[in-house]
Amino acid sequence: MAEIPNRTLQRGFQMLELLGAHPDGLALCELGDRLALARSTAFNLAHSLIELGYASLDEETGKYRLGLKMYEIGAQAVNRVDGMSLVRGCMAEIHRTINETVHLGVRSGTDTLYIDKLDSTQSIRMTSYIGSRAPLNCTALGKALLATLPDAEIRALYAHTPLARVTPRSIGDMDTLLAQMAVVRSNGYAVEREENNENVCCVAVALRGTDGRALYAMSVSAPIFRMGEAEIDRCAQLLSAAQRRLEPFVIRG
Repeated sequence: MAEIPNRTLQRGFQMLELLGAHPDGLALCELGDRLALARSTAFNLAHSLIELGYASLDEETGKYRLGLKMYEIGAQAVNRVDGMSLVRGCMAEIHRTINETVHLGVRSGTDTLYIDKLDSTQSIRMTSYIGSRAPLNCTALGKALLATLPDAEIRALYAHTPLARVTPRSIGDMDTLLAQMAVVRSNGYAVEREENNENVCCVAVALRGTDGRALYAMSVSAPIFRMGEAEIDRCAQLLSAAQRRLEPFVIRG
């Protein structure tokens, strides 16, 4: 990696990334410790970000969070992604059909990064938010993304990182994960049952580029009591129809 000449700018972005990974906020001491910064340096950086609108401080809790400007920039970036309006149109169509939560995600290292969503209006539904992350191996979105990679590349991705265990049902070993990848490739869609959130089931498909690798993945998430085999099949059919519609026109590798 090339050397980053502006150390202050680098630290500022690192602080933003850290705050993005902790939506409930972090205290100044936590920011300093996690970034290996002196308290005064962490304070100056955090308050520079506040002045610019990229961070905020909750006076009651003393915790720092991302500011509104970060969400504005994120929304602008998503709006400029090629074909995103068509992707959102398909998400909305699925949402109208079954009234369950629909997510769009991308791979970020060994995580799934949620970049868009449409919430179910039902009283019992999955709770999530744009900008959150979850381990690839624990989510249907993540497994759909991973399944477009060769097994050797999946092994290399986790060569120095253990598979995350979020719930007792999370996949914790590579052989089991690769066996499930084969199932995902055969079926054309991924299923996750209580592997990232207890009492939640998700179904997902990859949206692949011209090289066959996933650029995005789209999923339907619902409480597990509303996701029997018939409902899973229906979600898979809706998502697969969206996949066939989108890939030839808007997903370019």
